Amino acid sequence: MIKIPALLLCLMPAACGEINFGAREPAAEAQDGDGQTRPQARPGTPEAEDAAEVTEVAGEVTTPEAGGRLGVTIASLGNPGEQGLWLKTPLVRTNAKGRVAYGGQSADVDLIPIPGEPGAGSRMSLAAFQALGAPVTGLPEIEVFLK
Repeated sequence: MIKIPALLLCLMPAACGEINFGAREPAAEAQDGDGQTRPQARPGTPEAEDAAEVTEVAGEVTTPEAGGRLGVTIASLGNPGEQGLWLKTPLVRTNAKGRVAYGGQSADVDLIPIPGEPGAGSRMSLAAFQALGAPVTGLPEIEVFLK
């Protein structure tokens, strides 16, 4: 009887190395140049399809004309220490003047490009959240327009 447990103990380390106990690999995080994790739109969702209005044609990025709708994005609170009305978003490729809308309110903002897919989330200033009456602790879905 003593030989059986000893035999099992000898085989156990080799077998344990090959057993998968359901451990998951860490999820990939979408980070931008600031190292902050941002929400990503799932492919095939309305947010991702709205963002498709910013298209790549023959290697060149095109955006709607002034006053055009850039798309919809999920906004998280950006750095509260940065003053002004701004939205850091992958919906633009260069700094631009724009307008954001939420819940029947709108505000003029500076649009600042950040790396990411057009359907990825954005960061908005505290002042812009307040101007829109958007919940600072939530992740509101906002419309973005080019001025």
